[in-house]
Amino acid sequence: MKFISKFIIKYLDILVKKCKTDRTTFVTYVLTLVSAYIVIDRVVEIIIIWFTGMSVSYWGPIAYTVAIMVPWFTFFIANASKFAYNNNKAKLSMFYTYSLALYIVGISFFVQSFNRFAWVMILSVPNYQEIITEFGHLIRPALASIAIYLPIVTFFPIFRWMYTKINDPIFPNTFLDSINDYVGVDLNPSTIESGPYSLEINLCNDKSSGKGAKILDNRRLQGTLIMGPSGVRKN
Repeated sequence: MKFISKFIIKYLDILVKKCKTDRTTFVTYVLTLVSAYIVIDRVVEIIIIWFTGMSVSYWGPIAYTVAIMVPWFTFFIANASKFAYNNNKAKLSMFYTYSLALYIVGISFFVQSFNRFAWVMILSVPNYQEIITEFGHLIRPALASIAIYLPIVTFFPIFRWMYTKINDPIFPNTFLDSINDYVGVDLNPSTIESGPYSLEINLCNDKSSGKGAKILDNRRLQGTLIMGPSGVRKN
């Protein structure tokens, strides 16, 4: 596993260097493009259901899990990238963008799940061919109306809640403060290097390898939680 991670990081750093950027910004850019593709794909599927009553590509639970994780993880990383670092307006814009992406994926999941369940129920009837032939003009509008109804009744309440919650004039606005204070997950290597000429402190020894767990001297004042039963010399 370590070999694979080192291999990926090695070639990622080469690509990042050629693009003249850093890991976090590059990964944010790529994941944003993937999120945009997922959103466009799901919107097209919903529109197809509007006109035909049947989707072209029904995604399963695994595909939707990945589709939800992509914009979620992108937001976690984006605040540490050059796109939004120390820029509260950019952080807020990214929060709106990725929240909208999550909403579209979620509403697509419910629309497609209901549509698939309806077609499974119809095709389970013994004389389904006669039902589709004779009552097809009723089935398509019924399934299409559900695909139209769910986005209409959910989009505005969710958007209003997000907008009013973030722009609440009551001070302090903890919701907005939490967005501005979130620094994101930085994928770049630490700028503080350790080595033979750095002042280090041996905190403890690793039980499995026997090697010392060292921290840099300038981190000695950071908060540390040391847990263990009585008598194991935690001090």
